Amino acid sequence: MPLPTPRRRSMPSGSRHRTPVHRRRRRTGFRIALAMVLAAVPAVILLNTSQAAAPTGLDDPVKKEIAMRLVSSAENSSLDWKDQFDYIEDIDDGRGYTAGIVGFCSGTHDMLDLVEYYTDQVPDNPLAEYLPALREVDGSDSHEGLDPGFTDAWKEAAQTSQFQAAQEHERDRVYFDPAVSRAKGDHLQELGQFAYYDAIVMHGQEGFDSIRDAARAEADTPAEGGDETTYLNAFLDARVTEMKKEAAHEDTSRVDTAQRVFLDDGNLRLDTPLSWHVYGEPFEITSDPEPGTSPTPSPTTTGEPGGGDEQLISRGRPATSSSDEDSALTAGRAVDGDPATRWASEEGSDPQWLRVDLGENSTVSRVKLLWEAAYAKGYRVEISADGTSWNQLAVEANGNGGTDEWTGLSGKGRYLRVYGTARGTAYGYSLFEVEAYGTTGAGPGPTDPPTDPPAGAFTVVGAGDIADRCDQGDAGCQHFKTADRAEAIDPAFYLTLGDNQYDDAHLDDFKNYYDKSWGRFKANTYPVPGNHESYDDYENRDEKAYREYFGSRATPQGKMWYSYNRGNWHFVALNSNRFDEREQLDWLKADLAANGKKCVAAYWHEPLFSSGDHGNVPVSRPVWELLESSGAELVLNGHDHHYERFAPQTRDAKADPNGIVEIIGGAGGKDLYGAGDTVQPNSAKRIWDKFGVLKLDFTDTGFRSQFVGTDGTVLDTSPTYSCH
Repeated sequence: MPLPTPRRRSMPSGSRHRTPVHRRRRRTGFRIALAMVLAAVPAVILLNTSQAAAPTGLDDPVKKEIAMRLVSSAENSSLDWKDQFDYIEDIDDGRGYTAGIVGFCSGTHDMLDLVEYYTDQVPDNPLAEYLPALREVDGSDSHEGLDPGFTDAWKEAAQTSQFQAAQEHERDRVYFDPAVSRAKGDHLQELGQFAYYDAIVMHGQEGFDSIRDAARAEADTPAEGGDETTYLNAFLDARVTEMKKEAAHEDTSRVDTAQRVFLDDGNLRLDTPLSWHVYGEPFEITSDPEPGTSPTPSPTTTGEPGGGDEQLISRGRPATSSSDEDSALTAGRAVDGDPATRWASEEGSDPQWLRVDLGENSTVSRVKLLWEAAYAKGYRVEISADGTSWNQLAVEANGNGGTDEWTGLSGKGRYLRVYGTARGTAYGYSLFEVEAYGTTGAGPGPTDPPTDPPAGAFTVVGAGDIADRCDQGDAGCQHFKTADRAEAIDPAFYLTLGDNQYDDAHLDDFKNYYDKSWGRFKANTYPVPGNHESYDDYENRDEKAYREYFGSRATPQGKMWYSYNRGNWHFVALNSNRFDEREQLDWLKADLAANGKKCVAAYWHEPLFSSGDHGNVPVSRPVWELLESSGAELVLNGHDHHYERFAPQTRDAKADPNGIVEIIGGAGGKDLYGAGDTVQPNSAKRIWDKFGVLKLDFTDTGFRSQFVGTDGTVLDTSPTYSCH
């Protein structure tokens, strides 16, 4: 989920105290236009450089060490930046592998430059054999030729002083030196030099230039005769504005509760002691650090303060939750002992809970909660012998995230529950770890009985923009993969969201391509046409081949729009090519008036709201108005080739809990378009670079949606919505 800006308040009274937690946060991907920077600077420079000019600012070794620790607190939730040389993972940001001390990426050229430079210095190194593959994947998120050995080779190389020196060299060449040089030219002291450096690390040279231009439009630099504090405030304001343009950067605490704090204190020289917060976590540098040394880690508590027989009893125990945001953020991740994994509930819904089975007759004297940025403002810690009757151990009414530790507790039972009553953010609840200390009882006991499925439960799979004119063996052909994933889900039925066959949806193309993938479900598919179906008979804009291929399933009620029921749901399938025809609108009005089901879902091709390449399609507005007036819950569309989920909204794009949820599922197989120019209001989730299908779980009283990638990964999960 996006990281909201955590808030930290004064410590409330009571038996709870907070301790800092050091963990590696998910990296956000730093460069927007890095290739332009790298192209402008030669890549090959000897490791042993000649003597440089005497440092006069942030390039002083002590100040530079402070700068490295400040950046690391934001990028890794740790001051120990030297611990990141061997870091490498794909964080699914479209840049391939992200690695090392500033996130060199296989898709943004700087990782290639680094490995080429390192290989010039040390030809016989573990990464040299991967240079051809790095050149091939440069500019993409592909791992082709890198897996499975590249990550191990990176970690092996990172143990050598030569590769560590190479990383530091490239960090300085691309980020640090250009930032400090520009800041000195603007007559900024160490704080301003650091603000420039941190901005280039995140936004790249082009992004930094944009921020600086915006700041200079508001205030003069000291070199231009302006006041340094006034200018830096303008720069930080522009930085925050830039960060909020991208969901991955929308947590601005590295500015608001770090750089801005130093500026408000008048500490333009970055003199120690320094104290700041990032993502709600506290950090400090009490005195000038010695360059080349690692910071002393803060002590962590693993047993009872003051001694005793207290033990950690929650680690690895069975855990359940009220909901999970997706399949990678389940309850067990909060008791696995790994501070990099977490549980997250569905977004936007209260209450939510996480329950741990400690074993019968366990005692609990202390509970420690490590919150992710999506924290609880209000919650209870409870214990129960049977999972039904709960006794309260602790209550929080004004939480602010970070680490909560409750001591002096006196609880006895089998189940421990953290019960969230008020979210601290617009998202859900998310815990890295739940740690319960005390003594264990007789063991976990019998497994909880399975719960019956909700009344009327059934699953539907849908997708739009599906079949390209390619065969299963063709490189990059995706519609066979989405068909395989749809079949693996085993839904009650399938629906399509238009543009089922490309390019002009002729009958031969349907038979040669769509029929061999999604065609296996034709007898159990409820389709709608898209604009490409109308290209078959281009002169008359008629979906002739679509009707011929799908037969009666295209026109079950005589027209290319129809309705049907399943459980407590009424489904309406529409033809957006003909929204300008009064006949379809009159039919829809009468159909909705005659509907006797509690819940309504509608689907057609062209969406009223979209952040994608096509954008909003106003021709759909009269249809939305009729659905909104009838209290419909869900609208599904295609047309733009990406996945997007909107929060409930009205026809005028006003957020409304009683509004309609719109989901775009245009990633069914045809080429993806990528990000559009404008993110529309109420857009809750956008995935531009993954093919996949919509999985829709319906009950008699509501629904939940998921976007499932072709590899089976659940990439997004909606809240569970109730029918109006």
